[in-house]
Amino acid sequence: MSATDFGQLFWASVDGQVYAQPIVANGVVVTATENNKVYGLDAATGVQRWRVDFGPAWPVSTVSCGDLVPTVGVTATPVYDPSTGTVYLTSKVNDGPDPQHPHWYLHALDAKTGAERAGFPTTIKGSPTNNPNVPFNPMTAMQRPGLLLLDGVVYAGFASHCDYTPYVGYVIGVTASTGVQTTMWATEAAASDEGGIWQSGAGLVSDGSGRIIFATGNGVAPAPGPGNDPPQTLGESVVRLAVNGDGSLTPQSFFSPHDNTRLNQDDADLGSGGPMALPSNFGTSAHPRLVVEVGKDGRIYLLDADNLGGAGQGANGGDAVVGMTGPFQGVWGRPGLWGGDGGYVYVVGNNGPLRALKYSASGPSLTSVGTTSDNFGYTSGSPVITSTGTTSGSALVWVVYSTGPNGANAQLRAYDPVPVNGVLKMRYSAPIGTAVKFSVPATDNGRVYVGTRDGKVLGFGRPTTAPLTTKPYDFGSAAVGTTESATVTVTANQNLTVNGVAADAPFATSVTTPVTLTKGQTLNVPISYTPTTWGASTGSLTFHTSVGDAAMDLHGQGTQPGLGATPASLDFGPVRTGAAKELSVNILNTGTTSETITGVTPPTGSFSASSLPAAGTVLAAGASVTIPVTYEPTTGTDTGLPESSQLVVSGDQGSVTVPVTGTALTGQPQLTLDPSLVDYHTVAVGQSVTLSFTVENTGTVPLTITKAKAPQGVFFSTDQLAEGQVIPPGDSLQQKVTFQPADAYPATAVYEITGDDGQGAKTVTLQGNTDPITDYYDKLGGARGSVLSDPVSAEYDTPGGGKAQDFRGGSIYWSAATGPHVVMGDILAKYKSIGGPGSSLGYPTTDETGTPDGVGRYNHFSRSDGASIYWTPNTGAHFIQGAIRAKWAAMGWERGPQGYPITDELTTPDGVGKYNHFSRADGASIYWYPGNGAWSIQGAIRAKWAALGWETGPMGYPTTDESGTPDGVGRYNHFTKSASIYWTPTTGAWSIHGAIRAKWAATGWEQGPLGYPTTDESGTPDGVGRYNHFSKAGSIYWSPSTPASAIYGLIRQKWASLGWERSALGYPTSDEYGIAGGRRNDFVHGWITFWFSNGAVVGTYK
Repeated sequence: MSATDFGQLFWASVDGQVYAQPIVANGVVVTATENNKVYGLDAATGVQRWRVDFGPAWPVSTVSCGDLVPTVGVTATPVYDPSTGTVYLTSKVNDGPDPQHPHWYLHALDAKTGAERAGFPTTIKGSPTNNPNVPFNPMTAMQRPGLLLLDGVVYAGFASHCDYTPYVGYVIGVTASTGVQTTMWATEAAASDEGGIWQSGAGLVSDGSGRIIFATGNGVAPAPGPGNDPPQTLGESVVRLAVNGDGSLTPQSFFSPHDNTRLNQDDADLGSGGPMALPSNFGTSAHPRLVVEVGKDGRIYLLDADNLGGAGQGANGGDAVVGMTGPFQGVWGRPGLWGGDGGYVYVVGNNGPLRALKYSASGPSLTSVGTTSDNFGYTSGSPVITSTGTTSGSALVWVVYSTGPNGANAQLRAYDPVPVNGVLKMRYSAPIGTAVKFSVPATDNGRVYVGTRDGKVLGFGRPTTAPLTTKPYDFGSAAVGTTESATVTVTANQNLTVNGVAADAPFATSVTTPVTLTKGQTLNVPISYTPTTWGASTGSLTFHTSVGDAAMDLHGQGTQPGLGATPASLDFGPVRTGAAKELSVNILNTGTTSETITGVTPPTGSFSASSLPAAGTVLAAGASVTIPVTYEPTTGTDTGLPESSQLVVSGDQGSVTVPVTGTALTGQPQLTLDPSLVDYHTVAVGQSVTLSFTVENTGTVPLTITKAKAPQGVFFSTDQLAEGQVIPPGDSLQQKVTFQPADAYPATAVYEITGDDGQGAKTVTLQGNTDPITDYYDKLGGARGSVLSDPVSAEYDTPGGGKAQDFRGGSIYWSAATGPHVVMGDILAKYKSIGGPGSSLGYPTTDETGTPDGVGRYNHFSRSDGASIYWTPNTGAHFIQGAIRAKWAAMGWERGPQGYPITDELTTPDGVGKYNHFSRADGASIYWYPGNGAWSIQGAIRAKWAALGWETGPMGYPTTDESGTPDGVGRYNHFTKSASIYWTPTTGAWSIHGAIRAKWAATGWEQGPLGYPTTDESGTPDGVGRYNHFSKAGSIYWSPSTPASAIYGLIRQKWASLGWERSALGYPTSDEYGIAGGRRNDFVHGWITFWFSNGAVVGTYK
């Protein structure tokens, strides 16, 4: 990193914000965006190799969440399987019927081509195995944590958007090879219990086969209980799941802070941070697997992964953890680890520094030993460490620095991993534009990649044309005040002249320049190291050449007999009385021989120390022991009462004194929002107004903002209040919010803010209006440009909270659900005559519009099952609604067979049904009956039905539309009273019903031997029976004592010649049927037979 030619190699534009950390897969930088676009970029040049579109991204305005705007697509960091070359990603796609019904998918892409693997994408759905009554809700679910590939299954964690309920946390698993969803598990027992897994984007963690570890946020938190007996409610917890043989998940262990209720109340989520599992070589015999966790309240926990500690299982109901230090600033992200130099853990504090904590197997423990000299703004990212294995001097800590919530003026920074005199030295920084929230750089093969909020992917590294080939040099240990010398060799990569060589103190060099080198020629340079204090030293050896500068890193370790302390002092800062804060100090042997501790003097007053080393403890060269120090003041003042003491550790070669200081505060913070309602009054569409409210700490001690959720949509903040913001007592901030209405609707939203004062969430309500009618009138052209002309009334209230205004040329009606629409002329007169918005039609949903046939005009209305008023010059204006309108629409509206309505929807004379008549020349109607629906009837069939008495006649209501007969010749309607009317061009329209109709149907309707009816059902001349005649010289007769029977052909002709039913044979009692040698019908008093042999038709009497 001392190389002056390290810098930006490329930037590539992509479509959308890059919240998901890019990953490098075999030379391809896979980058996904919130617009659901995925790119494969060349790792060296940034050139696009492939691009994939997952579909429309989901609009966040659906839930008015300002955390990530305006759309959500791919948010979680993907995972790569190098064995198959497959990259797995999740996406939220707005492909349902509306934004309330999106889908979550897991995709599997070929890293070389972007092609989707067979069996993918997988739709995430179903219910968790541990609570089938809590189905997965894709609208409220948000997938932020990075994915985990474990034992051939891809796992993803879910939370919510801005705590928009209902939601719980989920872990889902999908088989990597087939795309089959294997499991879903919920963190909580009820649909609104929360407990989301978001971790500011940090991924799910595994420390071995079948083990998954994560942290949850606010929700129903566990009651006190042992760590290896997890309850069903696991909010504010670190959880370890076991993968069962069938793929299902079972919680095996958990940790929840003893004050989890307070964390919930203050929205100080433990789950703002993701856990980090330490490598196995950091474990001890007592605690072989270790996990580091830190959340919003800044306490850094060291946990035993096999028994995470449960809730309230420590002394006096405290935490049963391996170690705890802090609280420092809250963390939105995850720790980072450098495994060399004895081990360091790094966290980025919210509005605090990048902090280095030294690992010690004593305890084991973590001790804060150094920080950066400046602070990182809210939304800065998590650290990533690059190195050559665990080689000392090869590591760098990379982190994305952000100035605040909007991510402006962000930088990529690199720091030395080992603090010197308590300070982490910055080795590199470069501007990257606008950072996404909690951005994490990707690294591979000497390059670093960062995605941004403004749609860029930047690549950093060294060009292949560096002037000299160099490599870092490590002097190892050197006693303070002595000098170690060495010679390093560099090789020219081209013909050049070395004009000067310089080294950073405490390193030095002496070389005569200029020196001219040809390509491939080497130069030996003498260097030396003279440490002035114990501890690590870093610096650079810089070569100034004729073709540019080159540099190499230098490292050394100063030693001095005796004891030292890191950090050199402990400053607890302000602590409320009744509260406690724990910091640790490492006491180390800074010499090269063993050191024996001869005594320890702990601090006094409000300070105490634990785990003190016993006299006679021997520290090997470079070894250390950790001493936890606690500050727990009992008295203080509103303005702070400073206290100090010291910890002294003596050894056989000297002693070390560690000053400890703290400030005791009495009182409580108090979050006050004023005003609680911000009213923007009326703002025109397309215009904007910015107002503000006050965020004040009216308490007596500093207040920390733990949650700040700005609205999104027509209300928005370009500079949002930062979570982690500290407000001193008596101080205040002004939070600006802009109202920019996009349409003519009243709007409301809330700005939700939580502080650490124990009051829970507080809100400021934001409300604004537009004047939708005036705005719409102006859009239409106003008095001069609109057909409405001048107003003739002021705006007035209408039913249901709406508004209306009358003009010379019509009226504008408005409601929140429908917006403003124009109604005019005869349609307006009809609308007003039936009650306007207070009628069954509701509010207009269209302006008055010309019909597609060019003849009429119409307005549609808001009635839930549809309503309209249609007008033509010949028919006038009539309304049609509900099922009748739906039927008319299905048949083609006015261009269908009925034409235009010529009546309003009316009630039938029997008081049961509804109907509209239509303008068809030979008549048309649609009738509706409860439980029967709406059906059309028209022309000759309708005329016949009308002649028979409409619905009050023998037919009842239509049960079908007029339809074509199966033989393609006729038309028919069926009716409710087991009746029909059939029509053909040659027979006309005739009714048939009851038993006769049933018999006709049994013979095959019009395709049977009878043909079509040629009469209505009529009474027989004898006054007893009923009959229909048919077009194929057939009839069906019925009487109360005889069944309906079909008779046709020569037998019917014979019966007719005998006098029909008044003959001696009487009524038929059977259909025509076959006998040996002929056909026959039976009658009450005999039968008629047709003989095939001679064609004779013979009547026989009983």
